Amino acid sequence: MGRLTAMKRRSSRRGMTLVEVLASLVILGAAMAALLQLVALAAQQRRGMNERRLALQEAANQAERIALLPWDQTSPEKLTGWQPSEDLLAAIPTAQCSVAVTEEPGAPRGRRIRLEVGWTNSVQQPVEPVTLTVWRFAEEVAP
Repeated sequence: MGRLTAMKRRSSRRGMTLVEVLASLVILGAAMAALLQLVALAAQQRRGMNERRLALQEAANQAERIALLPWDQTSPEKLTGWQPSEDLLAAIPTAQCSVAVTEEPGAPRGRRIRLEVGWTNSVQQPVEPVTLTVWRFAEEVAP
């Protein structure tokens, strides 16, 4: 009989109880949920950085176009805005591009041209716009 109780004790100590299994499943589930949230946050940040990169590229391309324009084509009346490229609209459908030209006082004659690309995110909240400033100076005529 002593042998039977010894075997019962050994067999009852083998394996895990149902409570231990449930506790480990709860911990594992919480870890998986946290991991999924981190993956979702990383994907959202990657998407946001890609949008900012494309917006900055669009503004830089427009700045290069403006740099090639003659002085008289850079006046506030002539530069009023530009249409976003198809590539930008494919990635950011709500993108809007704007230009603000201000005449700078003093010599030499100069203009500050501020380019801005703004858009809204997936929940229609405005994102901080990408801005780029271009300075243009009139060519001085030698006496």
